[in-house]
Amino acid sequence: MPNGQPPSAGQESFSTLSDPSSPGHNPVSIVVPTFREAANIPTLVRRVSAALSDWPAEWELILVDDDSNDGSEAIVAKWGGRLPVRMVTRRGATRDLSLSVLEGMRLARCDRLVVMDADLSHPPEQIIDLLAAFDADCDMVVGSRYVPEARMDPAWSLARALLSRAGTLMARPLADCRDPLSGFFATDRRRLPDLEDLHPVGYKIALELMARGRLRVREVPIRFGARHRGTSKLNWRTPFNFLRHLSRLYGYRVHERVRRTLSDRSPRSAS
Repeated sequence: MPNGQPPSAGQESFSTLSDPSSPGHNPVSIVVPTFREAANIPTLVRRVSAALSDWPAEWELILVDDDSNDGSEAIVAKWGGRLPVRMVTRRGATRDLSLSVLEGMRLARCDRLVVMDADLSHPPEQIIDLLAAFDADCDMVVGSRYVPEARMDPAWSLARALLSRAGTLMARPLADCRDPLSGFFATDRRRLPDLEDLHPVGYKIALELMARGRLRVREVPIRFGARHRGTSKLNWRTPFNFLRHLSRLYGYRVHERVRRTLSDRSPRSAS
């Protein structure tokens, strides 16, 4: 299986210090897609930094912004003078959370990766839990809302909870995971499919990686919170993009099954 690409030539990297099979303290890049999240960035940086204060290896926080034009770049630049924090802005590109995550994965200086949202619904304090659960027997550790001991913020409405459950049930056949729609996960770039072969639509990049890479997934319970500040970026297009994404992934699985069937039959046909 092709691997996700390492940093390009000349880009500073900590990857040579990491072991893809080790659950130990590898250097790690935290990848966070952003769009108009200026109000949340200071709290996010403080909490990520505090969560990793005792991490005995290099780490970085890379925010990939969809050209918010809300002051986010200036905020990150100030923090970058004190902490390993930087922002990459995707200018002139189609606004898409999954594409921002992929860009962050390509540009990350470390092969060990954690992906999370900027709105603090994913608790930075649990980054360590995801990294601690990562070992040679899995390719991705998911911060899960649907395993024992997981907790959901009571501010979630019944309608939103039902929609989330419905989407999860639709996606489960594509991945061996109770929460395949989670956006909070740890992985290693060297265990991923080639990033150039991925075709995500919308918000569910973990599902894309699980389905196309047939990743071995481990789940860790998380405390899924409410948005800290600002407003949700979900809109009427979100469910339609999700259905488009599902149709692509189910189509890919059917194509792969047909290809394997034809490949299995060809030796017998030739004989």
